[in-house]
Amino acid sequence: MMKNIYKILALILLPTILILYANSAGSPGGKSGSQGDSNVTCTDCHTGTATPINGWITTNIPTGGYTPGTTYLITATGTHAGVVKFGFELTAETSTGAKIGTLAITEASRTKLCNQNKAVTHRSGGTAPTGNSNTWTMNWTAPATDVGQIRFYGAFNAANGNGNNSGDVIYTSTKFVNAVQPAVLLSVSPNHADQGAQVVVSVMGQNTNWGSQTPIIKLRNTQNNAYTITATQVVVVTNTELQATFDLPTDATLGMYDLMADAVVLPSCFMITILNAVVENSQSDYLLYPNPATDKIQIETSSSAVFSLFDLTGKLLIKSSIEAGNNTIDISKFQKGIYVSVIENGDSKNVKKLIIR
Repeated sequence: MMKNIYKILALILLPTILILYANSAGSPGGKSGSQGDSNVTCTDCHTGTATPINGWITTNIPTGGYTPGTTYLITATGTHAGVVKFGFELTAETSTGAKIGTLAITEASRTKLCNQNKAVTHRSGGTAPTGNSNTWTMNWTAPATDVGQIRFYGAFNAANGNGNNSGDVIYTSTKFVNAVQPAVLLSVSPNHADQGAQVVVSVMGQNTNWGSQTPIIKLRNTQNNAYTITATQVVVVTNTELQATFDLPTDATLGMYDLMADAVVLPSCFMITILNAVVENSQSDYLLYPNPATDKIQIETSSSAVFSLFDLTGKLLIKSSIEAGNNTIDISKFQKGIYVSVIENGDSKNVKKLIIR
C-alpha cells in the first residue's frame, strides 16, 4: 500500500521538479513583462508580485539614439540582498509590442536565446550571484530602418534557493531608446548677398554634431549643381550653430543657392544678387523709385529708353519702351523678392537691383 502511495506522490511531484529544474536552466520564454509578452513575468510560475525598478537594463547606445543596422551591447543587472540564485529574461520590442532587432549571445555558458530567439535568458551556469547581484550581457542589432522607439524589457527572479517556487522576489526593469535623428539644417542668416561681397552667414542645424567636427560648407547653385562656392572659413560656435565666410566672386551666377554642410543640404536658402556698383555707362538722369517697391515703380528719364526686368534666374519678365519724363511700371503681379532692372539707351546701360516687397 505504501509503495503505491510513494508511486502516486512521485507522479505528482515529478512535473513540479522538472519545471523547477527547467526554470533554473532558463525562462521558458514570454516572461519578460513586456507588452508583447502580455505583461507576463516570472510570477506566472513563482509566487509574489513583480516590483518595477529602474536602471537594471543598460546599453552602450549613445544618448542621441540607435543607428539602424548597428550592433550594441545590452547589460542586465539584478541586485537583491541575500539572493541565492538570480535568473532573468530580456527582450526588445517596438512601442506596439512587436519583437524587434536581433539578439545574440555573448556569454554562451551563462545565457541562451529563448522565445523563438526573440529573448535572452540565463542558463543554469549563469544563476550564481556575486555577492548580492548578478550581471548578464548580450548583443542586440538594431533593425535596418528607423522603427521609432525601442523598448527593452527585463524580468528578474531573485531566488532564495529553497527548491520550490515560493519566497522568491520578482523584479521588472525597462530601458527605452529612440533612433538617432538625422542632421538637418534649419536656417541661414543673412540669406542673400551681392556679387563680389564677403559675407559671414550663421548656419543653424538640428541633430548636428559640429562640436566634434568642422564640416565643409558650400553654396551650390540651385539651377546648376556643378557651380559651387566654398566657404573660405568655418567657425563652429556650438553643436548646432556655425559661421561660414564666403568671398563671392564678382561674376558669381545670380540666383538661388542651396547650402551644403558636408552631405546635409538646405535647399534654396541663399540668394546671390547683382552688385549695385556694376553699372555700365550709367547716366545720372535715370531715376527709379521707390526701391523697395510694392505694386508700382516710377522711372524718370531725360530721354526715351528701354526698360527690362529680370528675375534672378535670368528670366525676362518685362521689356517695355519708356519715354522721356515720368513712367509708371506695374509690378503688382510679381512675388516678393529681388529682381534686376535694366534701363538701356543706345550704348548706355543702367543696371540696378530692385526689391519687391
